[in-house]
Amino acid sequence: MKKTYNKYDAIIIGSGIGGLTCGTLLAKHGLNTLILEQHFKPGGYVTSYKRDKFTFDVVHAIGGLKKGSQIERIFSYIGVDKKVEFIEIDKTFKFIYPEITIDCYTDINKYKQELINNFPEEKEGIHKYFKTMQSIWKEIQSSYYRPTLLQFLTYLIRFPNLVRYYNSTHQEILDRFFKDTRLKEILGSGWGYLGLNNPRISGLYLMGMYMSYHAGGAWYPKGGYQKLSHAFAECFKEYGGNLRLNTKVKKILIEKNRAVGVELDGEKIMAECVISNADTKQTFLNLVGEENLDKKFAEKIKELQQSVSGFVVHLGVEMELPKELNCGCIMCFPEYSTAENNFKLASKNEMETNPEKIGFGLSILTLKDPDLVPVGFHTLDIITMPAPYRYQNQWKRENKEEYNMLKEKMADKLIKAAERLIPQLSKHIIVKDISTPLTYERYTSATEGGWYDIACTPKQSLLKRTPAKTPVNGLYLTGAKTFLGPGMFASINSGLFTADIILKGKLTKGKFMLGY
Repeated sequence: MKKTYNKYDAIIIGSGIGGLTCGTLLAKHGLNTLILEQHFKPGGYVTSYKRDKFTFDVVHAIGGLKKGSQIERIFSYIGVDKKVEFIEIDKTFKFIYPEITIDCYTDINKYKQELINNFPEEKEGIHKYFKTMQSIWKEIQSSYYRPTLLQFLTYLIRFPNLVRYYNSTHQEILDRFFKDTRLKEILGSGWGYLGLNNPRISGLYLMGMYMSYHAGGAWYPKGGYQKLSHAFAECFKEYGGNLRLNTKVKKILIEKNRAVGVELDGEKIMAECVISNADTKQTFLNLVGEENLDKKFAEKIKELQQSVSGFVVHLGVEMELPKELNCGCIMCFPEYSTAENNFKLASKNEMETNPEKIGFGLSILTLKDPDLVPVGFHTLDIITMPAPYRYQNQWKRENKEEYNMLKEKMADKLIKAAERLIPQLSKHIIVKDISTPLTYERYTSATEGGWYDIACTPKQSLLKRTPAKTPVNGLYLTGAKTFLGPGMFASINSGLFTADIILKGKLTKGKFMLGY
């Protein structure tokens, strides 16, 4: 065993965007902070990589960067805004269904009119739905990520919509306002950003995600998402933080129910507190260990529903693409039942393989940022989900050639599906890269390659999600597992909230909004 060091105020496991935000805020406030990252670059899922001349991203749009919006305030406070240029996107989504295409504009009034034009008989319900969504957004921003008992008792009066819809799925909320099943499905079409469809997802989470774009705009970091993660890492180091890459944590050291440091491969590093940006189940069941947990708490962690993963084909192509396809992400559904059918198939460890029936998301990075590639070339991400970790019980094969054959076969079907939107796409491919749940597991250590940590069900949302302050003294959580859930907007805020707890309220005093 190498020398044991005892010098850090805080150690953060994982440099996902929540960990980077938390670490940078702690370092800015004078805490001697160490971030440990298993990968060779920071960012977690907020990353980019290159193949030949093409840059590929893992995420597609960030909300909340308009002047005065929460993320803009955080970036300005940290200094990230001085290191990254952001490109504004006027459409968060394009929803494509049989005979109906809806542009989801960040301008909420423009989006409402788009819906009313297609569903005039639902005009009253559309106005009521969006009024409710805007009220929910205001209440979330006025609420507390960690309320005291007295604050919690005021929720019924101060936050009536949060209380009313606290246990509701998005489907249950939609049923209050609409009759047309097509419109209900369309309004839930952004579910891919959070991992569950209407009957399964927390209505507050999905509506909150939409509002992060409607209230704060949709944005793309010029040059790709790795630019954003590198900017955070630079700010962190400028404030005196220490970032170690290619460094995997084996154990969180526990003494008398207190986290006192971490164990690496042959090295122990001690700290006043440990913050895990790692996956929930990895954190408690592997890094802390069941032997260091209360039995009931360990069982509760085991029973948490894990989020889904996805299957993604990244393409570099030489062809012209229409600018009309530019948005955060296109969601293409050949049937109104596509999402529900996908989840039923996933429950059997299957995916849709008929190209005519495959629902997919499509993000064309080079329409957002043309400077990513030479003129005449484009970068595309084609996504389908959920992708079962045990797809046909065949992903995890000892024979790598069989695994590669299986994913190539599925990739060809997904490309064929995308040709419904971009004819002859397959004839213009220069570079192809494929990601499966095993890919995401390998690079992030996320349980079963899950994209969103624990699933965004009503039972696992907001104050019912895993709290940032854990039952293990000195151990804190940040990232998608906490209060606001997954997504860029939520994960950045999670870093703020966790840092605020450790700094004893110096940042937000337990409230949602950053005050400075």
